[in-house]
Amino acid sequence: MIEGENVRLRGLELTDVDVFMKHWNNLDLRNFLADADRGPVSRTGEEEWVRNTWRESAEKKGYTFAIETIQDKRMIGGTSLMRINWTSRSALFGISIYNPQDWGRRFGREAARLLVEYAFNVLNLNRIELEVLDNNERAIRCYRAVGFKEVGRRRKSRYVNGELRDEIIMDLLREEWKTESKSNNPS
Repeated sequence: MIEGENVRLRGLELTDVDVFMKHWNNLDLRNFLADADRGPVSRTGEEEWVRNTWRESAEKKGYTFAIETIQDKRMIGGTSLMRINWTSRSALFGISIYNPQDWGRRFGREAARLLVEYAFNVLNLNRIELEVLDNNERAIRCYRAVGFKEVGRRRKSRYVNGELRDEIIMDLLREEWKTESKSNNPS
């Protein structure tokens, strides 16, 4: 487990599918995600997705964690490093806090910082990239607070809720993160 002050990152379990099923088909959540055009998910599909994350981890292709609150051990979301390229030491980052009641409580920001620290200090990655829809202002603020910078944009590339949305591409380099970490935690 990877622990912070308010959240911990732990491995996914099949029992977590109950939480997915409660929130994952919620259009308020899905309209903010890059896979918003994917239809409703089934329990069987989500169970297979969890099993696939275990295979990817065993094969060192990606790492997916449940985000759990420390105070009440409630699973509130998930975060991943996907498509790891060990030659270029890069990965694609993803995160989601499922229940709208947990949005804006900085759980996502803390979880993102924990995963970035894991990526750079444990996995020795050099670059982490993410994609975010331009209407997901809360996520963009979170990513900027962690140190991600906008590096590109796919204009009107995603059709979501009746509108064409831009996908913003952001990344974070290890050297920038180290500099940012040192300025936030002077010795």
